[in-house]
Amino acid sequence: MSAAFLQSELHEIEVQDYDRDLAQKELQEAVELISSVEQVPLPLTHHFSPGIYMREILMPKGAFVIGHEHKTQHLNVILSGSARVMIEGKIYDIQAPYIFESGPGVQKILYIEDDMRWATVHVNTDEERDIVKLEERLLNLSPETLQAKGDLSVDEYRMAMNKGKELEQ
Repeated sequence: MSAAFLQSELHEIEVQDYDRDLAQKELQEAVELISSVEQVPLPLTHHFSPGIYMREILMPKGAFVIGHEHKTQHLNVILSGSARVMIEGKIYDIQAPYIFESGPGVQKILYIEDDMRWATVHVNTDEERDIVKLEERLLNLSPETLQAKGDLSVDEYRMAMNKGKELEQ
C-alpha cells in the first residue's frame, strides 16, 4: 500500500504514473495483509423498499476496511463519519453527508477517521430478501469463498473465520 494513502493530508491525490495492473496488485496485497489480522465487528443492517435493497454498515474509528467488489453500478451513501478512501488509484477524504456512484468491478480500501455509517443502494426488481442470494448476485466473490462460506452470508462467514482464529490462539 502506498505511503501516500496513510500520510497525505490532501483531499484527493492521484497516484503518480497510475498503472491499473500495479494498482490491482497493490490492492490484492493490502487485502491479504488486512485479512490476516483480527477482524473487528462491522455490523450490517439490511433495508428493503419496493425494487431497492440497501446494505448499511457501521465502521469504527481507526479501522482499515476492505470493501466488497460489486458486480453492479450502485449508489454509496455516507450517512455519518469520515474516512480516507482509495478508489481506483485515487485517494479521497470523504465526509458525511455525501453520495456518490460506483461502477461494476470497483473495490475500495478505507481508513475510518471518525465512526462511519455507509450504505450501498442496489436495484432489487424481483424483491429478493435472501441475503445470501443477494450477495451472490451483487458481489464478486471468489469460487473459493463461495464454496467455503456455504449457506452463510459473507459477514457471517467473516466473523466465523475470525472466531476460528481466536480459538487457535
